[in-house]
Amino acid sequence: MTDHQAHQPIPRQLWIKQRCLAVENQFNRRTGRAAYAVRILPLLVLLALAYWNGLLTPPRVPAGIAVPVVAVAFYLVLLVLSHRFHDIGQSGANLLQIVLPAFVWLWVGGDLMAKVPPRIWIATAAVLAAWPVIVLLRLGFQPGITGPNPHGVRESIPQP
Repeated sequence: MTDHQAHQPIPRQLWIKQRCLAVENQFNRRTGRAAYAVRILPLLVLLALAYWNGLLTPPRVPAGIAVPVVAVAFYLVLLVLSHRFHDIGQSGANLLQIVLPAFVWLWVGGDLMAKVPPRIWIATAAVLAAWPVIVLLRLGFQPGITGPNPHGVRESIPQP
């Protein structure tokens, strides 16, 4: 018997293994509308506060603290949204409905505003601001599907 075969995992290793399996299998479970709201609202508030902090001169929270917190919050928002899209029977690729308008609004908006007439910019800004909100509300109010989830279940690979 080798040392590797005789190794018994400690409780912390078993806990880590359970957490990894839970993350791997998270899309096999359903998240209801209330659970979605409880998860997404605090994260969206955190991201809004981080955006507001970035607009301040000087920022109230230094970048060394804000950037890692925002990165984790942004990842968690994408995870929650993707999970909810799967719950209503759609692909997680629908995240682009939220990410692309926000990207255009936040990074391209100033340059776009300087190049187009105000009436076109105002109409564009209204659509860019409203569409992600409509998608978020739809995710919050649309009931989930019943039965197998075609987007969240992966085929199991037989082990040799």
